[in-house]
Amino acid sequence: MNSKVVLRLISLLMFVAAVVFVIIAVSCPTLGRVFYIGSFRVDGDVLHIVYNIYLIIMVLLFLLSFIGKKEKFKGDKICKP
Repeated sequence: MNSKVVLRLISLLMFVAAVVFVIIAVSCPTLGRVFYIGSFRVDGDVLHIVYNIYLIIMVLLFLLSFIGKKEKFKGDKICKP
């Protein structure tokens, strides 16, 4: 598999996960409320930051799949054509 295919596959899986998450989040009756993970308070501002970071990483991986060099992965070694 070359690196472009790997990056596109990862970005596609992240996109599918984001769509599923949005569907679940919108159907959740506690949407927008504060919740705690241990002693860490998670409110709307924190969620907004996390969503933006996720979106940026997803878009970057997708764009890198078009820019990346054509390399094939064989085990731990990268073989250039």
